[in-house]
Amino acid sequence: MSSISSTSTYQPIGTIPLNKLTLWEGNVRKTGAAEGIEELQASIAAHGILQSLIVRKGSRGKYAIVAGQRRYRALTALARSGSIESDAPVPCRILASDSDAKEISLTENTVRVQMHPADQFEAFRDLIDAGSTPADIAARFGVTEAVVKQRLRLARVSPAILSAYREGTLTLEQVQAFSVSDDHAAQDRVLEDLPDWNDDPDAIRGALTEGEITATDRRVRFVTLEAYEAAGGTIRRDLFAEDDDGIFVLDAQLLSRLAMDKLRTEAETIRAEGWKWVEPALEFGYEARGEFRKLHAERLPLSDEAAAERKALSDEYDSLFDNLSEDDEETSDRLNEIETRIEELEDTPCAFTPDVIAIAGAVVTIGHDGKLDVIRGLVKTEDEPEECETSESRKERAEFSAPLIESLTEARSAGMGASLTRNPFIALAAVVHAFASSLFIMGPSKSCIRLSASMTYYKADSPGATTLRELHDEWSETLPGDADALWEWCLAQEQETLLKLLAYCAGASVNAIDAKHHQQGSRLAHAEALARRMSFDMRAWFTPTAENYFSRVGRDSVIAAITEAKGVPAKRSWQKLKKSELAQLAEREIAGTGWLPKPLRA
Repeated sequence: MSSISSTSTYQPIGTIPLNKLTLWEGNVRKTGAAEGIEELQASIAAHGILQSLIVRKGSRGKYAIVAGQRRYRALTALARSGSIESDAPVPCRILASDSDAKEISLTENTVRVQMHPADQFEAFRDLIDAGSTPADIAARFGVTEAVVKQRLRLARVSPAILSAYREGTLTLEQVQAFSVSDDHAAQDRVLEDLPDWNDDPDAIRGALTEGEITATDRRVRFVTLEAYEAAGGTIRRDLFAEDDDGIFVLDAQLLSRLAMDKLRTEAETIRAEGWKWVEPALEFGYEARGEFRKLHAERLPLSDEAAAERKALSDEYDSLFDNLSEDDEETSDRLNEIETRIEELEDTPCAFTPDVIAIAGAVVTIGHDGKLDVIRGLVKTEDEPEECETSESRKERAEFSAPLIESLTEARSAGMGASLTRNPFIALAAVVHAFASSLFIMGPSKSCIRLSASMTYYKADSPGATTLRELHDEWSETLPGDADALWEWCLAQEQETLLKLLAYCAGASVNAIDAKHHQQGSRLAHAEALARRMSFDMRAWFTPTAENYFSRVGRDSVIAAITEAKGVPAKRSWQKLKKSELAQLAEREIAGTGWLPKPLRA
């Protein structure tokens, strides 16, 4: 039986001056020898050498280090900084001359077992609990205070989290994510419910901070984090996040009060512009905006001098254009110069007219970017002048023919129906409303849902009509072919399936078409309410083209559409185009802008 090697391998422990030590070329550790030297340097400065170096006699009175080169590197760094003398005594064990130095070096670097990080976290925590400060620990172990605070945060997660980390079922990144909350019960709950398919750190952070306010919230950016803290607001930081997503505002009531106070101050400045009313609002979303009619600023008229110059340029342009030949580059260049100058003259500032300011107001709110957002030109229903409303209605009817109105609203009706199929709970409300109206409210139907279960058929192809036809085909393949079998099928389905079928049936029966021969009643008003509740965006279901719109309205309407969509003045050359060419130009120019004809706007 072999015996454990005795200390005869070494000579007794002694000390050797640091300047008598040198690195041994045969050391097996070739990689990572210089890593963590600063931490080791701090540890030696605070606690001394806790483990003797193993050396062997070299030449010229030197001793080569067989094991302990990282300790030696830390000692020489301390000597260079003046923290210790260059000949400071270093505890060493000297190998016997017949020992295998290579085997000793290999043993030193392979049999050691690294401390688990969780043990270090808890050791740091125990030092803090015993009275040490993060600064003390940082100095003694050669790390930054930020690193100490991070490890302390990890040490204070739920015992179940640390246990899972020790067992290897959680990674360090996941433990860091759990540390975003101090609530052990919440941590344990998230750990228990953590699905294998969504266990990344971001999902863990999201589950533990759901509903909390981060520093990226628009209210925080508007108020500023500095102002919030100066007002006594408290925050919590995720020590492992590198941006504002890791800062959480804990006093939502204070934050909202500061934001509203700042909005009220800004509102006083806007009120000086003369608006009938100005109101601050923390939020001003799609539904709130739908309660107002939005008026727009108009370009200021040209000065007499600018108007005279424009007329002279226009006369010159017409004269040159009428006599322009294909190879006359000089005249073409001059025409371009005239167009550019006329555009500059017509690019006057925009302003609201006094009559608009007299009836309209402004909402002072916070934009999505956290900056002040002022929405001017909002008219409340009670402030609408009767003559203005009647005049505008007559103007719109004159601009759009009855067949065009029917065609446009047919595309909108189909789009609304297709959108409703994706909103089963809104569809449920719409169907219940239609049933309840027929039972409890006297008079003609006030719903745009046709409960006769007859499908609304659309004359022309549109994205909405195509979507509804495709869904009809899909359901036709799924549902039984007779009423009795359908009843049994319905009884056997999950609620989610029935809601989807209900949503399709409601969507397929939507009738929001504004046709001349139809009695309107309040059906179209209900369609508008339904659209608002769905946040319906017609831009996803209709793109104006030469065929479906521009060729069906007057030249002035086409030019007005381009200028509105592009935000540029009209060019005189557009008036020279044939109607078909102008329609094609409008289709190209407006593509991608999201512009819609008035009858399709919310």
